[in-house]
Amino acid sequence: MVNTVVFLWISASAPIAPSTAAPARIQAGPSREALSTLSDFGVARGITFVPPTEAGRPLGLPANDAAIVDAIEAELEQARTALSALEEASAGARLSRVEGQLLAHPHLPQAAFLMGECLALQAQAAREQSPARASALEARRTGIEGPRATPFGAPSAASSGVGARELGVTGLSDADELELDGATWGRSRRLSVRPGLHHARVWRRGRPIFATFLEIAPQQSALELSPPPLVPCDGEDLGEAARGAAASHVACERWVKVRDEKPGIGVAFCEHERCRPFTHWQRRAAPAYSAIRGERAPFPAWAGFTIASAAAAVVTGLVLWQSGAFEHGRPTAATWEYGGLNPQPLRF
Repeated sequence: MVNTVVFLWISASAPIAPSTAAPARIQAGPSREALSTLSDFGVARGITFVPPTEAGRPLGLPANDAAIVDAIEAELEQARTALSALEEASAGARLSRVEGQLLAHPHLPQAAFLMGECLALQAQAAREQSPARASALEARRTGIEGPRATPFGAPSAASSGVGARELGVTGLSDADELELDGATWGRSRRLSVRPGLHHARVWRRGRPIFATFLEIAPQQSALELSPPPLVPCDGEDLGEAARGAAASHVACERWVKVRDEKPGIGVAFCEHERCRPFTHWQRRAAPAYSAIRGERAPFPAWAGFTIASAAAAVVTGLVLWQSGAFEHGRPTAATWEYGGLNPQPLRF
């Protein structure tokens, strides 16, 4: 039965990139001769080798846009100016637009910081007219940013009385790393966080693949995230090995590394991140064509037929001669004549 196995071409000159670098495209290094040799290796073992799909497929995160960041920071500055002029309504409208833009663009690296500043200004704008709303906004800001020092002359902010909670993180693969509110938690799946608004980003193979704002309630015990699933045996799963680095947290159950070993190739079978030593393989040269040679006869076949025919003619002549068929002078010899096409019977 033929099996299909993903192969990864390993270049001998591929540099080992740091884990934080963006994943490189799988090198298109194998020549036709190398691929033909790999196919020959697979035929001998009943295996069909296929390359992995290319890394870099869209993962739902748009590119960072400096123009959006500049527009948000300009709105925040104008909101501060409006608050200084006691124009709380105008400041509140600007801050609502800023919050909407940040919720629509959680992939921005500055999103957590900008949202914390937005909530702080919103609480300041609501302090005179709605102290309860101001307190709720301050609690949300504390979740994403932590406590702030009390400004000079301002009343001390009342403590919410709710401390940090231990949360288990679900929905991530073994290769995913978590960033929460700008702080890196790595592959840890237990967090200690305050209730309130938080900003989360998930990194995989050195790039962010998922980002969101989320609310953590005081009674919550788990944090569920939903980044794109890791596809086993694709270019992203084998990205570290493609860059020449030691592969870790590989989801692919069975794959092979192939490298150039002139003459021939080296093939190493792998299970997840564990690989066997390379095995050398080269194609055997096909034998040169040569016609099958039989034993040659001592003389041509036509000569045998000629000799046999001549011998038969000689024997026949001797028999006729002995019977007197060629002796016309003897009266007792039997003679016969042929008179052509005559309806009369032949005379003997």
